[in-house]
Amino acid sequence: MVNSLHHQAVGRLGEGLRLVAKSPNGIIEATETIDPDRFLIGVQWHPEEMAPKDPLQAKLLKAFVQASNK
Repeated sequence: MVNSLHHQAVGRLGEGLRLVAKSPNGIIEATETIDPDRFLIGVQWHPEEMAPKDPLQAKLLKAFVQASNK
């Protein structure tokens, strides 16, 4: 579950991206690259706000930090 409240949203996926999360009303919530050699995840929420109480959000942030340190 994510905090989904949008006044803007992704209309269509860009080249090289795949859909990984969609809201019940069809809004694209998360995408990732199809290139296995790159770390690229796009989310339409604020995982940093949810991380203190949600281990999955904390895991997402940890993966981002690890990738940025390479």
